[in-house]
Amino acid sequence: MKKFVLGLAVLGALSLAGVSAQETDNLNAEISALFSKFESMGHGYYTQAEWSRLSQQMDAIATRAETAKAWDQLVELNRIKAMALGQLMRDPTAAVAVLKTTLTKYGQLAPAKMGRIYALLADNYAQLGNEAEITTLIKEFEQSAYYNAEQYPFSGGQGTEVPLTVTRPAAKGAASIIVTMMERARRKATFGPGKVFPEATLTTLQGQTIALASLRGKVVLVEFWIHGRMLHQRLVQQMRTAYQLHQKDGLEIVSINLEPSEASATLAADAQRLGMNWIVTTPNTELTHKLAIFGDATNFLLDRNGTIVTRDLHEAGLLQSVKDALGVR
Repeated sequence: MKKFVLGLAVLGALSLAGVSAQETDNLNAEISALFSKFESMGHGYYTQAEWSRLSQQMDAIATRAETAKAWDQLVELNRIKAMALGQLMRDPTAAVAVLKTTLTKYGQLAPAKMGRIYALLADNYAQLGNEAEITTLIKEFEQSAYYNAEQYPFSGGQGTEVPLTVTRPAAKGAASIIVTMMERARRKATFGPGKVFPEATLTTLQGQTIALASLRGKVVLVEFWIHGRMLHQRLVQQMRTAYQLHQKDGLEIVSINLEPSEASATLAADAQRLGMNWIVTTPNTELTHKLAIFGDATNFLLDRNGTIVTRDLHEAGLLQSVKDALGVR
């Protein structure tokens, strides 16, 4: 059985040139119904057979969209499928395959959608820790017919108190931020699977210092969290289960807060309420900047040598990933 949170805004306004209004409405309604099922599954349990049925339904809708030459909608369906594969099913390699096929087959048919495909492709390469592919992808995008804007520099992003700031001189449209998004993914790839997690000395909410290097020999789940977030509260339930079951096997959890101005007492009260009875620390802006974390809660699973096994775990994959890293059933 698996559990996951969809947690994604996957449906947008779709314009379908050459497709009847009735067919457009029908396809949109079916997509909405399909993703309502995904959302309900995200708050409960489902079998592999149930997931397969829903995937088949998505493929059937995509076939109808292709027959109707509803290219924008077909590309959007592929983007959504890739998001599910990469972010929820923890299979970025499969997501990359879907996105590359989309670029090849439908780039000329739905050019307005390609910027988002490039951005998502870069994000999945980041999940794989493939910085070189992202560099190549950026150059490809800049030389393509889909590129029509400038890259914007960005700064900040160390939590809700220091938000991500993007400078946008002479903006030329919504697609102009795509390169910036891919540059962010390239920085993210620097610390993908197989890379060594950076050293840092942290301060607990009680004022004690702890070096990550002192945890060598343990499998460590390092999470960056924002208190009061519902998604974090649901993830903590899985983290508590993992800790209760596998602390004896060598699991340690380190929760690093992302809110520089939040009082330690407030954070400690929230951590106690959630049952976070592991290492909880104050923010470390140097570490979050190095890891290219721009205000988003995330996590990294490290092996016993401090090497990143995987990152950005959701509820569904967390416990199994921990077991795999520990080598236990």
